[in-house]
Amino acid sequence: MDYPSNVSFVIDRLEALGHEAFIVGGSVRDSVMGRIPNDYDVTTSALPEQILSSFSDMRTIPTGLKHGTVTVISGGEPIEVTTYRIDGDYLDSRHPSSVIFTDSITADLSRRDFTVNAMAYSKKRGLVDPFGGEADIARRLIRAVGEPKRRFSEDALRILRAFRFASQLDFSIDGETLLGARDEACGLSRIAAERKAVELLKLITAKNPSYALFEMKRLEIFPYIFGEYQPSDRVISALDRAELSARAALSLLLFECEESARGEILRSLKLPTKLFSGCETICRRLSQGLPSGESGARRLIGSCGELIQDLLSAARALSVLDPALESAVIENLRKGSCTTAAELSVRGYDIVKLGISGKAVGETIAYLLEAVIEDPSLNKKETLLSLAAERNGIKG
Repeated sequence: MDYPSNVSFVIDRLEALGHEAFIVGGSVRDSVMGRIPNDYDVTTSALPEQILSSFSDMRTIPTGLKHGTVTVISGGEPIEVTTYRIDGDYLDSRHPSSVIFTDSITADLSRRDFTVNAMAYSKKRGLVDPFGGEADIARRLIRAVGEPKRRFSEDALRILRAFRFASQLDFSIDGETLLGARDEACGLSRIAAERKAVELLKLITAKNPSYALFEMKRLEIFPYIFGEYQPSDRVISALDRAELSARAALSLLLFECEESARGEILRSLKLPTKLFSGCETICRRLSQGLPSGESGARRLIGSCGELIQDLLSAARALSVLDPALESAVIENLRKGSCTTAAELSVRGYDIVKLGISGKAVGETIAYLLEAVIEDPSLNKKETLLSLAAERNGIKG
């Protein structure tokens, strides 16, 4: 196992000053699995003020001194360095009321969520794995550290994290851990909606999320995310059929939901506006059914815009995408076919110059767009002006 030189620099300096220091958590898990970690966190016996003095010649950020965290800029990259700690009581199903610093790496690891995340490593001291995380990786198992009910009562978001890790790593979840999740699921009602949304989106965009979602359904976790809506087995299974964007996956999961209830769910998750509106459009199109033929393909492109690829992905996963329609969409996109009023070869002022005014201008533009969607060869200025004049009884 190895870690980058800028991380090694931080660990080596702390060790040289008489402190213990390790990489910890996800970076160790990924390294044990043969993956390249996205980032590295360091845990140390040094107290926060000792961390600051150890790197006084470097840029440091007192990220969370109360919780023992200092960010050290090493090799141009931020590395979070956190003092070993024991968490106090959790009063809100999310945050400890206090932390107590400790000099024991085992005590620090004992407060973490799952065994696969409760390992530490340094080149000098080797792997520290008091809860069997390495063995659980070999078994492809997500298992809570210690008593599952306690872990989940401390922080109910860990429930969704268990399902998310199972989905992302393609692991199963230990039976006792699942029971603990079921028994403490009510704690999710006290978790901020946006935090639940982040975990859900990571879960459903993993390669094979259906195992986790079926377990969530069996254990009645969905009411704490979607209220009364329960995704069907059909849509859960469909999520395994393709790697989907967050927008496509969430649309697929929710498209069977009644429209007003779906809007409430999307609002309750406090999603970014673009994701919210995109899901609404894709769900509506999937619920209405997809068109057929060349002109149908152009209408679909025009109504969906930049959402078209996500719509196709979701429809394909549901096995409701006609290959002929998909080919027609792809070909019209390639050709840059006119599918919206903005792509017509005339503008509103061209119509006004013909002597047309008021609402007839918009009606004429809509008429011309429909004609061009049916026959793209009509999208020439002279042709469209002639059609506009004819429609409005204007003689040339």
